[in-house]
Amino acid sequence: MIKNKYTIAQILPALNTGGVERGVIEISKALIDNNFKSIVISSGGHMEAQLRRTGGTHYKLDVNSKNPFRWYKIRKELKIILKNENVDLLHLCSRAPAWIAFPLGKTLKIPVITSVHMRFRKTNFFKKIYNSILIKGDLVIAISKHIEICIKNTFPKVSHKIKVVHRGVDLKLFDSLNINPARIIAQAKLIGLKDNVPVIIMASRPALWKGYSILIKALSKVNENFQCILIGAADGDKKFKDLLINKIIKYNLETKVKLVQSSKDIQAAMILADLIVMPSISPEPFGRIIVEAQALGKIPIAFDHGGASETIIDGKTGFLAKALSAESLAEKILLALSMKSAKRESMGNYSKKFVSKNFSHNKMCKLTLSIYKQCIAEYKRKG
Repeated sequence: MIKNKYTIAQILPALNTGGVERGVIEISKALIDNNFKSIVISSGGHMEAQLRRTGGTHYKLDVNSKNPFRWYKIRKELKIILKNENVDLLHLCSRAPAWIAFPLGKTLKIPVITSVHMRFRKTNFFKKIYNSILIKGDLVIAISKHIEICIKNTFPKVSHKIKVVHRGVDLKLFDSLNINPARIIAQAKLIGLKDNVPVIIMASRPALWKGYSILIKALSKVNENFQCILIGAADGDKKFKDLLINKIIKYNLETKVKLVQSSKDIQAAMILADLIVMPSISPEPFGRIIVEAQALGKIPIAFDHGGASETIIDGKTGFLAKALSAESLAEKILLALSMKSAKRESMGNYSKKFVSKNFSHNKMCKLTLSIYKQCIAEYKRKG
């Protein structure tokens, strides 16, 4: 039997839907495919089965606890797992798990990598201390250049150990040729699309900072026929939905804008779109939906800030609107809707190549595994 190269433990709060969780699953699979042993420790979630199917080992532990009085007990349990598995490197993917697990790196004499998926905002002293655990790793992974800048602005002394690894899209999963027409038809029926009317899709969780309100305002300025589907908006609470519905009524968009629940087949749903809009009013740390849209050959539109500024080449792979400007957003939407089919197809093909080169799942995994090996080698060299 061939011995595993190394045993890597990734620790995160839970294994439910989200960008961090998806990244952990993808890295775990890459580790297995490259003859590493993959350990994932979390409080559990519905993605556990997916992790195990790809060969990863999961331990359920309350590493999501934000109660410092519980951390000592959880840390003792975690230490036993790490020792028994003979872990070679710890990768800490969130703050609470990092506070619990970080001291074990020194105790067990193994290197620690942290990854930052969030923006460090100007905040009070105590919040800065809480955030600081994520920059204490031997190396720190930032998921975009935007996040790298945020880290450097808040913690300038750690600039030398930051590695930027953009999130990646699974090019097989987001390949229009791999999406069965039956799936697309099912999504069209589920959403209730009108025939021969351009489709604008926003797919997001129901949070106001994602830009629902400003998108509705922008759409009121678009004097073209369209239908806009807000996928995920119907998952929000009554207050959230009422706020959006009132805005839709205010701008007389009842026949053009629809709230629907999140999709279990987002790839097929996105295929139905002519435009994919991500109008987040707070800068996205990265924004996977943009690269997923481009991988499908769709035209993404976002505000020119945060991760979107790195993942869209304005006018070539999509459009960037002036940040927080409903007028600029409306202009970009109108510009995209007015594009001729040949130009739209040409932009889509360029986008696919752009994503394949810069934001593929394989590239993300390859860079991450390279950082793991580099960190282990440097740690051993230092003795």
